[in-house]
Amino acid sequence: MKRLVYLLYILAVLIVLIPKEKLYYTMERSLEPYHLYFTNETLNNRFFYFDADGVSVILDHSAIATIERIRIAPWIISNRLVFSSIEVSPEYKLFFPGKIDEIEFVYSLIHPLSIRIEGRGEFGECHGIIDPIKGKIRLEFDRTAQLRAYAVLVSKLRAEKEKLVYESDF
Repeated sequence: MKRLVYLLYILAVLIVLIPKEKLYYTMERSLEPYHLYFTNETLNNRFFYFDADGVSVILDHSAIATIERIRIAPWIISNRLVFSSIEVSPEYKLFFPGKIDEIEFVYSLIHPLSIRIEGRGEFGECHGIIDPIKGKIRLEFDRTAQLRAYAVLVSKLRAEKEKLVYESDF
């Protein structure tokens, strides 16, 4: 029992001491080759997570969205990246849902070869898997009336059983 308490204490100290701000800047740098930038954010380094509030998303010199909060929670065993309250610019609402409540990416040591994705918004709900080894992404969308309002998005999906599926390589 004493060893378990020590192990949990060490784990908590490691989580607090992880350079979470550096993780955020690394994520920003990994998006630069795609000409995707985050600007105007307010950074808050908490004990167990890191928040970037009021983020503007720029793609090729044009604002495409605003994100109310990006939260990074590096808990070693299960790591989370959450984008909350995404508002897409009016010029891009034809291609993307206008309001996305939340998109969550989870990487767990229990399943080290995949990253789980869950999202919800005006379009309904979706969930999927990213396979970083094979460079593949698979998203499954629920068939909802709200999703049909985004014809361009639906045209990229294929029907599979009771879901609409998006698959791509990266």
